[in-house]
Amino acid sequence: MPLSRQTTALLFGVTFTSLLAYWGGLLYVGVWQNEETVPDVGGLARYLLGIGLLLAGLGAVAHLNYRLAFQRWLLRRETGLVYWTWLCGLAWLLFELLQVRTDHVPDFIDENLLVTAVLLAVIMAYGYVADSFRTRRAQDQLLQQKIEAELTALKAQVNPHFLFNALNTIYNEAQRADNETVADLIQQLAGIMRFTLQESKQPLTSIENEFSFLEKYLALQRARLPERDTLRVSTQLEWDGQPAPIAPLLLIPFVENAYQYGLSFVQPSYIDLRVVVENHRLRMHVANSVAPAAATRLGPGTGIATARQRLALMYANRHELLIQQTVDSFTVSLTLDL
Repeated sequence: MPLSRQTTALLFGVTFTSLLAYWGGLLYVGVWQNEETVPDVGGLARYLLGIGLLLAGLGAVAHLNYRLAFQRWLLRRETGLVYWTWLCGLAWLLFELLQVRTDHVPDFIDENLLVTAVLLAVIMAYGYVADSFRTRRAQDQLLQQKIEAELTALKAQVNPHFLFNALNTIYNEAQRADNETVADLIQQLAGIMRFTLQESKQPLTSIENEFSFLEKYLALQRARLPERDTLRVSTQLEWDGQPAPIAPLLLIPFVENAYQYGLSFVQPSYIDLRVVVENHRLRMHVANSVAPAAATRLGPGTGIATARQRLALMYANRHELLIQQTVDSFTVSLTLDL
């Protein structure tokens, strides 16, 4: 049976107080009762203050190293050597500071080298420990969001089996009437719904499935758009065929945003979409005009905000997302290491 919080706190208090009393008794009998060895209280206080300042300074350096160097360089494959170069410079600086402290006396070189190694090991260990805690928190947050998303999806699913049956009925009727265009659109919509309801429950899907989903969505959008000279939509999806996993429905918010805000049937408008996956690296570029009617309500909507958060949690230090917004244009550039 697990102990209650109050019992645990009481047990800790008793243990901690007993330990301090035991150490205090030994100190009193062995040092304070002996007049010949009564310590200099002022000197002891200065010594303890110096130790405290040293630990505080070491903690500050370790934390700054983690925030400014460890996260920025070591966690990215292409800049890993930059971090180790920085550590060499930091080791050099620590050693020189210790040399100044000992007035560059040759007898202290080995001691200063040892202290430098210990300080550097503490700084490096702090980085790995702090990052492990950060990763754990991110995983817990992602798990919580996944649970909430699944609950939301369950609430939103109004008998999917019935919907699929209804779509199949409409599809059969369209084929019976020799209306292949409508039948094809219904098939595309069924594929989108199936992916949304089934694949989205998985933490990862294949890039092939994700591309198939995007192609179905783009096909539905092409079917509803009229052919006009003032309306230009360019889409390109390329994949080198190498298997690669990706979080499902990760790209669609950026594409939906372009269609929602970028098209106008009154004024010239455009959408340029290009997604290329090569050597397990995804590059996506989405550029669209901003329709005047949508300019007043354009902003980081829920879809893009959620996608940004998912990228930060699932692809920390493995992606670069750049969003540029002007009065008449909106551009998204995403690079993702799969």
